[in-house]
Amino acid sequence: MQRFTFGIGLCLLAASVSAIPVDNNVEGEPEIECGPTSITVNFNTRNAFEGHVYVKGLFDQQECRNDEGGRQVAGIELPFDTCNVARTRSLNPKGVFVTTTVVVSFHPQFVTKVDRAYRIQCFYMEADKTVSTQIEVSDLTTAFQTQVVPMPICKYEILNGGPTGEPVQFATIGQQVYHKWTCDSETVDTFCAVVHSCTVDDGNGDTVQILDENGCALDKFLLNNLEYPTDLMAGQEAHVYKYADRSQLFYQCQISITVKEPHEECARPTCAEPQGFGAVKQANQTAQFFRVLKKRSVEAMENVLDVRAELTTLEVLEGDLPASLRSSAEALVASSEIGYDSFGQGFCMSYFGVSVATLIAAFVLFVAIFMTYMIVSRLMVPHVKQTSEC
Repeated sequence: MQRFTFGIGLCLLAASVSAIPVDNNVEGEPEIECGPTSITVNFNTRNAFEGHVYVKGLFDQQECRNDEGGRQVAGIELPFDTCNVARTRSLNPKGVFVTTTVVVSFHPQFVTKVDRAYRIQCFYMEADKTVSTQIEVSDLTTAFQTQVVPMPICKYEILNGGPTGEPVQFATIGQQVYHKWTCDSETVDTFCAVVHSCTVDDGNGDTVQILDENGCALDKFLLNNLEYPTDLMAGQEAHVYKYADRSQLFYQCQISITVKEPHEECARPTCAEPQGFGAVKQANQTAQFFRVLKKRSVEAMENVLDVRAELTTLEVLEGDLPASLRSSAEALVASSEIGYDSFGQGFCMSYFGVSVATLIAAFVLFVAIFMTYMIVSRLMVPHVKQTSEC
């Protein structure tokens, strides 16, 4: 019985350490080169690399994936006009952000726990040049002093439920969310903001316009006309939707910043009630992608910036997603590890946690069997009947 119990403990201990991760990982931080027409990312690995480096969501496109291996370095070069590389204009600081997400996968076929995903961003600043010359003046001159008011910093968020909800990265089809655009300014009653030219795409070139150039909604089932509670805030409730075969949604809008006239209200778009199914599908505009990095000659575009938001839609058509599963999914994004073991509905545990739980279960089972053995042994000992002589 003791040998049998000891054998069970050894088997359970061996099962708890049988999971072997890929013997490789990224060493240090990635090396990023922001070139004039492309972004180059290189990773140093502990052992020879035998996996893939690709843009998130575009593994099937050969030009967005690098399969070279055999060295302790892996990388990929991404031209600005390919692989859904995103660009956003900024007024403070003034320039253009170029952003993409790159995944380093160490297994040739699957995504495992040692893989990593990096959000890469390059900023190209626009320089304002001042030309001056010297002038000789005999009389007293008047000193000229000016103060530059910084432009507002704007962001686009998708919140859960309403304007005071928490930002969401995962949502289910039909879930109520709140699209919110806000701009922060160091001064009060100085600027006005108008949101317009909003599009949504699946990350693979399928782009649909949901707000036109005037800031009016095109499809009431996707997004209604915006409300402006303050000078630098806009928002509207909506229900989550998704593309037929893709879970990710990438939103991008433009915000026009204008100077507010004293004692006047900010001008707002005058829009009719939007109709259903009026969203406009746009053609692939990759040929015009790099144009934003050039100096803009149109004066009206100088005070226009771009804002982006992302949302991953989980295809749960009936009922709400359990809160435990939603919190686990958000924790998965925040974690640097991609692979986890999951048990039950929404309960996630790491490999280390599984090993500890298995060892504890084995110990409890061993103690139970040992106690059972001792009790049975005592019951099987024959009793000696004592007699007394009178």
